Amino acid sequence: MQNYNEILEKLKDILSQELDNKKVYNKDIAAALEINYDNFRKSKSRGSIPYYEIMSFLAKRNISINWFFFNQLPESLIENISNYILIRYQSNINVSTGGGSFNTYIDTKPLVIDKQLLDHINSNYTYTEVIRSIGDSMEPDIPGESLIFIDKSDTYIKDKNIYLINTNDTLYIKRIKIKDDTYYMSSTNSIYNDIKLDEFEVIGRVKGILSKI
Repeated sequence: MQNYNEILEKLKDILSQELDNKKVYNKDIAAALEINYDNFRKSKSRGSIPYYEIMSFLAKRNISINWFFFNQLPESLIENISNYILIRYQSNINVSTGGGSFNTYIDTKPLVIDKQLLDHINSNYTYTEVIRSIGDSMEPDIPGESLIFIDKSDTYIKDKNIYLINTNDTLYIKRIKIKDDTYYMSSTNSIYNDIKLDEFEVIGRVKGILSKI
């Protein structure tokens, strides 16, 4: 794996070729990765490599990820990379199935997923993100420390489906029940009572989970 400066130089080489060998600056890299320049500079000072944005940049140009990061020739790849897709894993957001949690520092990482998995759970490729659950209120349906697949394109509320809900800037994974035109957050674990929802936003529907054995 290359270090940050090596990765930047490789990105500059790619962009320079696209721009008839013109000199490329860090602000050009930030623009190509669709990252705010101030955020790009802060990430660079921390040595935090924007993997997701770089992989998206490479995917748009049909550039092999293995070649870019590991100097591995595409011909040497055993797996057909077209069978896989990159989705966002919000690794620093812990979403409570109980009391609620939201981390202000968001660290998005790329997660490589077999397309067949997303097909199986019927989740939209473009709008699926992954977060991690904490708490026991949705057990046994969703064990604590599970990775949860959220389809952000599916926000239409249907009775008793499970959603990622934002209420008062706190995120929950809960089943939504509808009774007499009133919405309630409902837990699977029977020790938790239903909670009436007043002002809230559905971020997306839970389409699947990965849990530890």
